[in-house]
Amino acid sequence: METVRIDRSAPDAIDLVLTDDDPSPRYAARVSRDVGRGTPLLFLLGTLLGLPVYVVMRFAGAGWGPVWAAVGIAGAVGAVVPAAVAVYAAFFLRVHRLRFSPAAAPDTVALVRAARAARPRPLTEVRQIRIDRVVEEPYEGDPGPETVTVTLTVRLARGWVPPRPLPPDTDTTALYRELHDLLAPTVPVALFVRRHRRSVPPPPGRDYGALGHGGSTGGGC
Repeated sequence: METVRIDRSAPDAIDLVLTDDDPSPRYAARVSRDVGRGTPLLFLLGTLLGLPVYVVMRFAGAGWGPVWAAVGIAGAVGAVVPAAVAVYAAFFLRVHRLRFSPAAAPDTVALVRAARAARPRPLTEVRQIRIDRVVEEPYEGDPGPETVTVTLTVRLARGWVPPRPLPPDTDTTALYRELHDLLAPTVPVALFVRRHRRSVPPPPGRDYGALGHGGSTGGGC
């Protein structure tokens, strides 16, 4: 799970760090290595998915030469296409950081990916930064603990940053205050905290649908 933090180490910029991966040649090497390890399995899956084609070719009277050629093509496509998509996404789609500059009073933002940092845009390109904290409380007699889900969402005018799940012990109030002090009023920063009680499971062995009865319980907080 990612840990979002504010990085003020650079003298002329402040980074909102969205991933634990540092965009660097080391990260690029690790992604390429992991994709390479999975290539044989992808090749095998590609050949298996083409099995109906091989059967049809044999029934149509094709020799083993064309069949083996089809096997090789299917395996190559099954290995190369997903690997290329994975590498492209890791290098050119995944946003690692939002870089705000200048550090004293930011008025631009740049999306930092593994391949490069994009051209700085006006800070108004960031439409909203939203922090959601959802607390699920146990029902009376529930032996399970309370669960907390924390998510950070960055909405841009152009581009897309997937929501980031954060550790449940994240100090969302401190993160909100730091982002608000840094970016407000240009960028709206919102913190939403919701609490609800976990639903009581039905008694074991009861099939309410078969009896033709229905019921529901609800609660709000």
